[in-house]
Amino acid sequence: MLFSEKFNIIKTVNDDWFDPILDNDTPLFVDPFLIFKEEGDRWRGAHDELIGHFDKCFHLIAEGNCNPRSVPYKKALALLTFPEPREFCLGYTESGTEGAGGGRGYARLIAEAMEAAIGRGLTDLRHFEELGILNEGIGPDRISDVTCNILRRHFIDYTKRVACRYDIPTERMKIPGASFDTVRINWQTEWHELPRNPINGKPILLTPEHFLRDLPVLNADDWWEYYEAEQLRNDLNYEVMGRVDKKSIVWVARRNPELVREWAQDREGQPAAPYDLRRDPRGIYQWDEATRSYVERHPLIIQPPQSEGEFFSIIELVIREFKNYIEEQRGWSLLWNDGHKKDKPEEAVQLVFLGIARSYCRANNIVVDREVELGRGPVDFKFSNGYNQRALLEIKKLHNGRFWNGIEAQLPSYLKSDECVHGWFVSVQYRSNKAALKRLEELPEIVACTAMRTRKNLRLRHIDATPKRSASNLERPQEG
Repeated sequence: MLFSEKFNIIKTVNDDWFDPILDNDTPLFVDPFLIFKEEGDRWRGAHDELIGHFDKCFHLIAEGNCNPRSVPYKKALALLTFPEPREFCLGYTESGTEGAGGGRGYARLIAEAMEAAIGRGLTDLRHFEELGILNEGIGPDRISDVTCNILRRHFIDYTKRVACRYDIPTERMKIPGASFDTVRINWQTEWHELPRNPINGKPILLTPEHFLRDLPVLNADDWWEYYEAEQLRNDLNYEVMGRVDKKSIVWVARRNPELVREWAQDREGQPAAPYDLRRDPRGIYQWDEATRSYVERHPLIIQPPQSEGEFFSIIELVIREFKNYIEEQRGWSLLWNDGHKKDKPEEAVQLVFLGIARSYCRANNIVVDREVELGRGPVDFKFSNGYNQRALLEIKKLHNGRFWNGIEAQLPSYLKSDECVHGWFVSVQYRSNKAALKRLEELPEIVACTAMRTRKNLRLRHIDATPKRSASNLERPQEG
């Protein structure tokens, strides 16, 4: 459900706010660099406020000689411990809109990055993202969470203006960490009149669309490319390492903080674009409205399951509707970019399935959870009706390099971890080449052998997501 749908709003060209999906976090992030590039008066000074917060922490950590037991260092940790910004419906979550947030452990990660910077002579920041290059645990979701927390008061005022413009109902609600007391050096809880999320009962905070990206402008991979270019320029004998992991990038960055600063300043003079919500290249946003529209046009009357067999029948029905939507109702178009020439990431097809499944299951008290952690990694979907009726489902692109691992190892492992017997494996075909057809031919036997070996009830279903010609372009069948 979109925010605009809940409150009966039709956005105009004058509205720059992101229309959040209220019952599922969108994996986009507030990028502080885009706030830095903001030219309007409304957000003037916001980035300075963000950096001022971290400069205060730098000074406290330096004052305490980087000693975690010192009073200044402990004050810095208090500054770096943030409430969870659940009000934005953004970021990565296992399900729903329960953000990961930033607790005491995360505060230590930021403080350690500051220690490393101080140890190399870097005693202030121009961009908070610099710390993400100096510590392995500071990723785009953490950078966004911190930004949303420190600038929460700005987002509160922004949301209030939108609510007033459209006469949106608001309620007086408690907002932890709404402001920071510079005298007491702690976060202050405040009460504000804001829209309420009907899904989780929490306040809703809005953000401008042009602050959102799927990866910060200043990110570790970008810095590594810059570092490699500098080394090649300065040393003809330098051997390019190619793609490296975040741990290696951090190791090099901590030894070259001056290059991190130089890189960040270099990027300031370059254009930075937000995530394209209209084109949706990752398939992480448009699925919600599209699948809800399909379900509304294809209502089903389903009785709540009274037995295990009826429970399984509903799962089969969901898969059938998903198949119909993808293959017959142009749902496949949500899975392709660039004029249907390049397929979107696997996450796109998983979200489309979620959109279909949640609508049909919710009315029948069947819970559908996405990316549930089961000890050996997250399973794509878990269906449950109480404890006794449970089933797992994995979706894999047919041309995925780890396709066979999905059915032969991943799904059986998840079933074992969850003490579950029943699993569905859904293959999604994007190609019609020889390799794809060969896999399709081999798949039933592989699934049968895996089921026998693991003693699990495995069911195979196949979806054809190859681009389809419009019916108006199909040739008329030749008569007799």
